[in-house]
Amino acid sequence: MIRRRFYVPQDSIRDGVATLPDGQARHLRTVLRIRAGETVEIFDGKGNGYAGEVELHGSEVRIGRLQSVPFRESAARLILAAALIKYTKFEWMLEKATELGVSEIVPLKTRFSDIRISDARIALRLERWERIVGEASKQSRRFTVPQVHAPLAFSEFLAAEAFSPCARFLLYEKSPTLWPADPGKLSNGTVVCIGPEGGWDENEIEQAREAGCKIFGLGSHILRSETAAIAALAIINHQIRQARAAPLLGSPFPVSGSPF
Repeated sequence: MIRRRFYVPQDSIRDGVATLPDGQARHLRTVLRIRAGETVEIFDGKGNGYAGEVELHGSEVRIGRLQSVPFRESAARLILAAALIKYTKFEWMLEKATELGVSEIVPLKTRFSDIRISDARIALRLERWERIVGEASKQSRRFTVPQVHAPLAFSEFLAAEAFSPCARFLLYEKSPTLWPADPGKLSNGTVVCIGPEGGWDENEIEQAREAGCKIFGLGSHILRSETAAIAALAIINHQIRQARAAPLLGSPFPVSGSPF
């Protein structure tokens, strides 16, 4: 039987006892109707997971007798840098990217982005996005929650030192070069850049090349932004796992540095 899972911030886990946030506590008691003494799982979003027993203390819910659950996630740093598109599509992309194991998500402000977010609304939008990736992490049984960055202009993203050590790939529908069978060294992290529905501006493509991004396409069909993001992440995930398995299976797949 699959145990129910709950997200508990690290600072709410002390001395072998976790205190559920109010919203999660209400969900446990009134929706799931879990009783004291039942076993559930929790995760802290930073790579730690535990199983423990439910304790009810008035309106407060604690999980006691915590025991570590083995870590089950890749240590590979996988970053999705995606242009802002219509809210419902962007939020769907956040959810599916989380299920596919991304560790960071960078919303991009590009020339042809469909959406512009005012400075006054960024905090509210980030809060909503963080809830979405948190719920997706819980549903997909992850132990970590992806970091969602504040939106960046594409030029700012290209210049950011935090992403410069990574292998950076940009998907461009006009590229004659298809995604490679061997993407090369991925051990320092991998960034996948996805453009808006209106596509990339030619100046943005040139800036990306100058910054060291590799430009690839996914075939002759024009994909929606959210479709391209999920397709690219699935491909990268497969290539990372294939590279990891190669030394064990004697695969001819080239390995140029373990991503784990």
